[in-house]
Amino acid sequence: MDIRPEQSEPDVQARDEGWVRSEVERSFRLEHWEYERGRIDGFDYDIDAALIESTDATDESELITVLDAWGVRPDLFVYPWDSDDPK
Repeated sequence: MDIRPEQSEPDVQARDEGWVRSEVERSFRLEHWEYERGRIDGFDYDIDAALIESTDATDESELITVLDAWGVRPDLFVYPWDSDDPK
């Protein structure tokens, strides 16, 4: 499961200046991928990857609604470096 905030021009400028801009009404892109188990640790982890579902959430409230609809508990999320997501 990948959840990425949508980036705007002010976000890019803030990143270039070395800080993160806060946005109360930020939207999100959600993607649920399945990978071949044997490829996750390799360079070509995305070969034969399957996009199961994807959608956009207009704000954090809708993000929670989508996660609930997909049966994904937010408390199970960890930092990317603590997950098996190869991205």
